Amino acid sequence: MRDNASRADNQQEMLKKSNFYFSGFMTGEMSCSIIKRTNHGHGYYYEPDITVTNADVKLLEEVDRAVMNNRGLITPVKHAHNLSARGKEKVRTVLNFLEKYPIIIGDFAKNRVVIMRHALMYLENHHGRVSEKTVEMEKLRKKLKELKFNGIIDKSFDLAVTDKDSLGYFFSGVVDGEGSFGTKSCGLQPYFAVAMKDKKIIETLCKFVGYGNVRVRKDKLSHLEINHRSVLKNVCDMFLYHYPLKHTRQKERLTKLQQLLNDYTPKSLIPSLFSENMI
Repeated sequence: MRDNASRADNQQEMLKKSNFYFSGFMTGEMSCSIIKRTNHGHGYYYEPDITVTNADVKLLEEVDRAVMNNRGLITPVKHAHNLSARGKEKVRTVLNFLEKYPIIIGDFAKNRVVIMRHALMYLENHHGRVSEKTVEMEKLRKKLKELKFNGIIDKSFDLAVTDKDSLGYFFSGVVDGEGSFGTKSCGLQPYFAVAMKDKKIIETLCKFVGYGNVRVRKDKLSHLEINHRSVLKNVCDMFLYHYPLKHTRQKERLTKLQQLLNDYTPKSLIPSLFSENMI
């Protein structure tokens, strides 16, 4: 009985840790805004909004269930879909999830969350003059714009103290959103790469997989790329079995890369497998 209880506890603990996948996915795919709306011709009111954008609708539905308690709205956009949590109650649901399963590393995402918490608290508790609310909301809207377009942050954060499995699931979400893998040079060079604006995330991922160097590209994205075959095999195992990806196409591409590395894929198929997935 004790062994069964222990296994059940371990399974439950791993299930909780796997929720860090969604924190990682939102770190890469989340956008935050405070929408200014006309109040039927009588001044303005403000709505906080957190949106996640991706092409995989089924994955967005899973994010909606896990993070937004099935309260989000999925709408099509060009080549993708948006999952939006708009309004104080829905944004509070998202922030409650991110308090329980916080963003482990990433200054941009963490600063967005801080701004949204501030906005939500102010909108819920402010009962003073409308002009005061306008000043505060416009200040926060400006911060979100400066963060998005110029990378200006209020605060820098260290890596949150956490265990390996939570970090692994977190990076699985990041890779699903920002990863790219396949072959280059006419199908002869396999690769795994992740590129993001937030250098801390990429540097921490580099340490987590235990290989590679981070470079800053001309477009100011920090870029980690792995080409070493034995390391690539370990990375494929990591994000297919230990901390599995959820994005359907990403998982398919990583599976094909693993097959190629294990020499299971016919050479005649190699050039066409990954050509659409280049960074």
